[in-house]
Amino acid sequence: MMAKDKSTTPKPSHVLIFVEGETDEVFFKALMDYYASISDWKLPPYDICNLRGVTRYTSKLLAKLKNEYLPSARNSGYKIKAVCCAYDTDVFEVRQPQIVDWSKLGKSVKRMGIEQFVLVSVRSSIEDWILDDMDTLCDYLNIKKQPKSLQGGDGYHKMMYLYSLARKTYKKGYETRGIISALNFGVIREKRKDVLTPLEVALGINA
Repeated sequence: MMAKDKSTTPKPSHVLIFVEGETDEVFFKALMDYYASISDWKLPPYDICNLRGVTRYTSKLLAKLKNEYLPSARNSGYKIKAVCCAYDTDVFEVRQPQIVDWSKLGKSVKRMGIEQFVLVSVRSSIEDWILDDMDTLCDYLNIKKQPKSLQGGDGYHKMMYLYSLARKTYKKGYETRGIISALNFGVIREKRKDVLTPLEVALGINA
């Protein structure tokens, strides 16, 4: 019996998801848990990397790929199939020129031999996505009557206002684990379907 030619044996695929901050990191970890719970197929191995600032998509992402993720993939016998970048759009809506050239970044990623470069544009911030599930938020905060509108010019300040109705203080970052773990991601997925679809394709979500 002839041994398999290792050069033609498909390598296991791996997906990298880059986020810009702690709240986004918590959110996307919970989103991946949701995907794993609904998909009939097992998700590919993935990593979520917090770059700690949107400007680091330009300065840090390529360096981490070159010096960390790609060498690890070669040494462990898998390939990086997709790089997904999730970013809040609020900064890009008020600053010109664009602080990250996504087209240039995508070309650089693909030159490294990575098939897919996926952008997940979180409009306008991750708090806006959290606010998509108002039923859960109000239950979690024990707010009896759901407000018809929220004061605040952006998602973050609207979250602060909602929390104030429960005499609590909204804090970004890892302290959002409780509320994010309680969210109904089916509701959020439906409302953000157009943005999440490319990520789901990269992950092979079939539900």
